[in-house]
Parts: sequence; structure tokens; C-alpha cells
Amino acid sequence: MDLSFSLVFTLVVVVFLVFALYKEIFNPAFTFFISTVALLLTGIIDPTELLRGLANQQIIIIFLLVLVTAGIRLIYGSEIFGKLFNPRLKPKAFLLRMMVTVSTISAFLNNTPIVAFMIPYVKDWAQRTGHPASKFLIPLSFATILGGMITVIGTSTNLVLNGLIDQYNLPLLGVEDFLYLGIIVTIAGWIYLYFVGYKLLPSNSNKIEDLRLNVKEYIVETEIFSGSPLIGKNVKRAGLRQLQDVFLVEIIRGDKIISPVSPEEVLSEDDLLFFAGNTQSIYNLIKEDNGLRIPRQDKLETEGQFNFVEAVIPAHSDLIGMRIKDSDFRKKFNASIIAIHRDGKQVPGKVGEMTLSGGDFLLLLAGEGRENGHHDNNLFFLSVPKKIAAPKVKSYKWLGAGAFVFLLIGIIGPEVQLFGITIALPLFNVCIGILVAMVLFGVLNITEIRRELDLSLLLVLVCSLAIGVALKKSGAADLLAGLLISSGKAFGPVAVLSALFLVTTLLTALITNAAAVSIVFPIAMSMAEQMSLSATPFFVAIAFAASGDFMTPIGYQTNLMVYGPGGYRFKDFVRVGTFLTVIYSVVCILFISYFYNLV
Repeated sequence: MDLSFSLVFTLVVVVFLVFALYKEIFNPAFTFFISTVALLLTGIIDPTELLRGLANQQIIIIFLLVLVTAGIRLIYGSEIFGKLFNPRLKPKAFLLRMMVTVSTISAFLNNTPIVAFMIPYVKDWAQRTGHPASKFLIPLSFATILGGMITVIGTSTNLVLNGLIDQYNLPLLGVEDFLYLGIIVTIAGWIYLYFVGYKLLPSNSNKIEDLRLNVKEYIVETEIFSGSPLIGKNVKRAGLRQLQDVFLVEIIRGDKIISPVSPEEVLSEDDLLFFAGNTQSIYNLIKEDNGLRIPRQDKLETEGQFNFVEAVIPAHSDLIGMRIKDSDFRKKFNASIIAIHRDGKQVPGKVGEMTLSGGDFLLLLAGEGRENGHHDNNLFFLSVPKKIAAPKVKSYKWLGAGAFVFLLIGIIGPEVQLFGITIALPLFNVCIGILVAMVLFGVLNITEIRRELDLSLLLVLVCSLAIGVALKKSGAADLLAGLLISSGKAFGPVAVLSALFLVTTLLTALITNAAAVSIVFPIAMSMAEQMSLSATPFFVAIAFAASGDFMTPIGYQTNLMVYGPGGYRFKDFVRVGTFLTVIYSVVCILFISYFYNLV
């Protein structure tokens, strides 16, 4: 094959995409965008091919399912998990019950919000029972990944793949392509994590408790002494509103606690002012003789004085690659960053100068009323729940149950026999119907819908489809497919399938699964064409391989979400996930080979 400009340039763009995603040079959405623009400007793809993803039914279904999941979560609150968090359960009994529950739910609902919702409850149960949360958070993520492979809607990766297949008018993957293999690998994963994985998981300390025990490393107490020039001035005029690297958290005036502090709050003699952030900067502030001093009596040990909150930066956050001082973080989230943990360790240096990364675990001082699992797609707040709330209206339960039933009908197929009547309910129509019902019944409103929609994810998915088109159109996919076929041709189709599975698994361990699928899809399609075989087993292989990232925290969104809260190191995923990856890969390859008659 001639190495044309379009072929070489497309390969260069793909290499750049993988490298930039792995190194987090830019946030993922921008990385995909500039890669796609490069292909557009060189004429490798045209505007129609770029914009085709916006009209792709499978991509739209992803966002409809996100909204449906949000509605079901609002209807049931934490009722679904009420019996799960029994403090009398033994650790391994809790582990098994948790895995079975979240795997089952993940087969029908988007797994990202499930993990966001569950993390605080798991951490709270672990704290109340005296067990380290790190023994349960990796299994939480792995169980949702495995359960998500039971159905086509369980993970967005499956729908992205169906979106790519749809572009070429090939048969979409259906119920049987996921159900049997999904159940087998899920049960295998439970067994491994229960008997082996639990022993390999670390016993890490609780970061919030560490923060409370070492509060002086993060917060400095000051007082306004008699004769201070600050007396009678408001916070803004006193120059305490826009300080570099420090944040005025709260004021104690006698028995009164003022938090958050308004810029118009007038300062009084004997006020105690608590600053958070870079402690050296706070001490430098005091040395400037500006009316503050360190008090003789230390009140920092007061129990429950500060509202500490944990948060995680998700994979597609716009905050990735941004300096904190440039992010307007305090205004956007009504919270101040006290410390950042990455790869299980606190990131040193001035908070304002730090650049945020996906998976960063933030320790914050925030206002009261943070909602468990609350997020705006740029930051997941992991507030510890105070109680298990009941749904607002009992009749909503019927709406939630109906949503589950219709989702099941939509998954099974466009035509379902019910009491001798043929009902045509495509998944797209089902999702639209459920969403309309939830809006009409008041479960979801415009504010909730706007908060749940992730435009950065939409950009990533649309660009992913366009990159897949470029690989096929330029001939790069045929070239890479030929190389994979030649490596295993002597050993038959199973060896070729295994090579494809291995490449996809390694790729998804380095970058996001949506990116991995978009890169390997045209290669899989070309392999099937060159070998004169059905493309379905190759598509099933890349679907399971792209979601089979258990060895790194960066390849799958839910792994990234538990990375910081569990206090994990990168090596913890390698230690626990490597053997699971081997089991998962062997089971998948053997099943696909026999189920689709490749042997």
C-alpha cells in the first residue's frame, strides 16, 4: 500500500491524540477537537462527515439515558441502597452485596452517576464500621464496569460503538451479543474480587479524617486586636477578599459563626478570622502588620467547626489542564481548595499555581447543603449522606418502575410480543417517552436537565466518530488491520481476534474507552473484510476490550472517580486489576470464538 499524505497524516493525528490524552496536555474535549479540526483542514474529512455524529441516533441515546438515569435516581433517592448499608454486615458480605447490587443496576442505568452516588455511602459505611474504604471502592468501580457489559445501554462505550456501526449501515449489536458474555464475566469478576482481589487491596486512611487531625497544616487562625486598622471596615475594603493563595473561610464573633463570609461583612475587635490555603502566604500576610495577629488561645481544635467536603474531577471536566487561579473555582463552586491528592499523595506547592488533572481528589471547605453525588459535569462532590431520604411523592415509584420496564423492552428489541400483541418500541422512542413523562410529572426540570447534559462529552463523541471515518477513508485502518492479520494469520481467526482484543485493551488502558473504540473500530471492520468474515465477533471483541480497563485508573471514568477517594496509587490498580484483566480477556476470547463459530 502506498503511504499517501492522508494516510500518514491521519496516523500522526492519532498518535498525537493518544499521547495528548495520556499526558493530559489539554482537556479531553479540546484534544479531540483540535485533532478533528486538523483532519478537516487537510481535507481528509469534510464538514458533513464531521457533523454526522450530531444526527447519530446512538449518540443521542447516550444523553437521553443520562437524563433518564438522573430521573430514576431522583425518584428513589437512596432507597434502592437502604438495606445495602447495614452496619452489622461483615466486610466481605457487604462487598458481595454491593457488587451484586451495582452490577445489576449498571446493566440498565448509566454507570458514572451510579458510582458518583455510591462513593459517599460506601465511605460512610466504612467509617462507621471501622473498615478502610479502599477495600471497597475499586470493587465498586469494577463491578459497575462488568455489569455495564450485560446490555447495550449499560455503558456509553457500547452505544458509541453502535453509533460507529450505524454510520456504515451494518447490523447493530443486540441483546444476545452482550447478555450471555456480560453475565459470565460479571460473575467471574465477583468471584475474583471476593476471594482474591479483597486481599490485594490496600488499607488506606480516610483523607478527611487526616485533614481534621492535621488542620493546622491547612488553616491558620488570626484575630483582630484592639486598635487594629481593620476595625469598622468591611471585608472588601480591608483587602481580605481577593488575597493570593489564601481564602477567608469564616469569622467567629463571640458565639456566632459567620460562614460563608460576605465581602460586605464589617469587622469588629476580637473577631477571629480563619484563612485557608497556602499557610506560608497567610503568615506573610500577618507579618505585613495589617491589623491581624496570631491569637494566644488556639480554637482550631474545635470539633465540627469547618465544613470539609471531598470532590473528584471527572475525565471530561473543563477544569483539566487549568491553573486553579485561572479557573474562578471559588465563585463557580462556592468552595475553597485546601489540598489536592494525586496518585495517593498530596500535591505540594501553592494551591493557586497548581494545574488540575482528571481524577484529582480535592479536599475543600464548602458551604452547607452539598448534595450527595451532586455534579455539574466538571466536578463531582462526594458529601457524606446524613440520612436515607424517602421520595417526595409515593406515586413517583410507579413512574420509576415503569421506566425500568420500558427500558427493558427497549433493550430487548424494536418489536416485543406482549399478551399476543406486537409492540414496536425502539430504544430511542422509549427514552424520549420516559423523559417526557418525568418532565410532565415534575421529576425533572430544565435546571436539572441542563446540569446533567455534558456538552464536552458530546464534543468528544462527535469527534470520535469523525476520527473513525478518517482512519477508514485514508486507508490507515486497512494498513493497521493488515499488520494485525499478518501477526496472527498463521494461527487462524482466533489468533487475529486475540491480537485485536489485546491491542484494544492496551489502548483503553492509556486513553479513554470512547477514544479507543473510535480508533480500533475501522481496523476491526477492515479485518473482517480482508478475512471475509462477519464483522460482529470483531465488534463484540472491541466492545468488551474497550471497557475492560482494570489495570489503570485513567482508562475508564469510574476508575478515575474512585482513584482519589480511595487514596489509591497507580500500582494498586495494576496489582488488583492485572489478574482480573487476564481472566476477563481469556473468558471473552474463548466465548466469542465459540459463540460466533470462529473455531
